[in-house]
Amino acid sequence: MNILIAGGAGYIGSHICVELLESGHDVVVIDDFSNSKPDVLDSIYKITGKHVKFYEFNVLDEEKTEAVFKENKLDAVIHCAAFKAVGESV
Repeated sequence: MNILIAGGAGYIGSHICVELLESGHDVVVIDDFSNSKPDVLDSIYKITGKHVKFYEFNVLDEEKTEAVFKENKLDAVIHCAAFKAVGESV
């Protein structure tokens, strides 16, 4: 499957990416690094040996998000992009 992870460079999103990649899925990530860092993508590669297809922008940008859907044959979407931190939700 080809799966889009919105917020895939965040804490939860990056863990989902690792699990999906290790299960043999292809992963596309949209993230604007407002709650994450670019080196997370390197960490995903170091753990899995696989790259994600990455787009840097805010998923609220409808034109860019629509372009990602047009460029990729996506089977599923997991939305992890948010401005809340885990500690704030506990």
